[in-house]
Amino acid sequence: MRPSGASIIHINVTDFAAAVAVAKNPSLADTPFVVAMEGSARTVVLTPSRRAWEEGVRTGMPLRLAKQRIPSLQVLPWDRQSTAKADAAITTIAQAYSPSIQCDRGGHIYLDMQGTTRLFGPVVDSAVHIRGEIKEKLNLDASVAVASNKLVAKVGTRTTRPAGLIQVREGDEASFLAWQDVSLLSGVGVATARLLSVAGITTIGQIAALKDDQVLAFLGKRGLALRDAARGLDSSPLQTGLPEKRLVQRKIRFAAPILEMDALHAAVVAAGEDAALAMRSAGLGCAKIQIALLYSDGRRTEASLRTKGQWVYDHEITLVAWKVAQLAASRRVHVLSCSLSLAELSPLAPTLDLFLPDAQHRSDSLQQAVDRMRHKFGPGILTHATTIAHA
Repeated sequence: MRPSGASIIHINVTDFAAAVAVAKNPSLADTPFVVAMEGSARTVVLTPSRRAWEEGVRTGMPLRLAKQRIPSLQVLPWDRQSTAKADAAITTIAQAYSPSIQCDRGGHIYLDMQGTTRLFGPVVDSAVHIRGEIKEKLNLDASVAVASNKLVAKVGTRTTRPAGLIQVREGDEASFLAWQDVSLLSGVGVATARLLSVAGITTIGQIAALKDDQVLAFLGKRGLALRDAARGLDSSPLQTGLPEKRLVQRKIRFAAPILEMDALHAAVVAAGEDAALAMRSAGLGCAKIQIALLYSDGRRTEASLRTKGQWVYDHEITLVAWKVAQLAASRRVHVLSCSLSLAELSPLAPTLDLFLPDAQHRSDSLQQAVDRMRHKFGPGILTHATTIAHA
């Protein structure tokens, strides 16, 4: 449990890729433009500029629709190198104030300032200095919030976008959230906001006021977590360390050395499902899956695969993990153990939504049902691996 006090700082550089483009080329400051991924089958807006946002362009909007709204819209490719450098520079600034930081890509960083007041004074003073350094050194305007937990701090930066500073004192979380728009709360995506508006719910405080039976009837079991969030309740710790250095790892040691691919397949699926559950529970997805095999003669082989997006669900992680395992299994020697690593972790890309349309809704709903069962009864209650091993 975290010590008391409003010691969490959240830094949020809004529309990060577009902000970096403007910092690099100030002449774009008053230009409607978007950053979009070139060459994709269905090109969508990754990030709109402030001017484009004011004219109705939003992240995730099809590029053709954005161009219909703004005929003069400029389209810039995603400058991965520049955004990575800006992320690293913000991290360097933050590390000077606290050793306990969570670095999320895209201009998002959390700091836990507990125990730093003797060095830097009140936490809000550190927040002011950090925001000033980011502006002075990188020419980036940031929203910065100080609160007692990550959830409230994140809502705080959303209320001051595109730039500003806010402090939510400990004990004031519920009152601060009460009058904020529901769209600012993590867990409320477009579909959920639409459903809530039908019921006349437009503020976070209205969600917080719902009783258990009302939440269950209206939003289902996941709504209870959303209602608790609306009350400012969050005990999640910082995921410390740089994102690219975080790993979720699982290792299976066989009772006796194996040669059978079916047994290896079962081990990979079991490890993949368990690791994927832990990853999703932390609100993360992965871009790299690695398998290492240790043989009876002491030698070791490894293989890995990457994606430009994210792997999140059991079915995709276990499928890719098995492909990687087959690449690693290059020797006909008995295997002693199998290690699986989910790497290059980052926060889940989409805005979490309780009511997603069509195929995505079904995929999310099935995965959430499986996750709930595993949390309640243990990871082994539902698994594909047993079927594979004994088919």
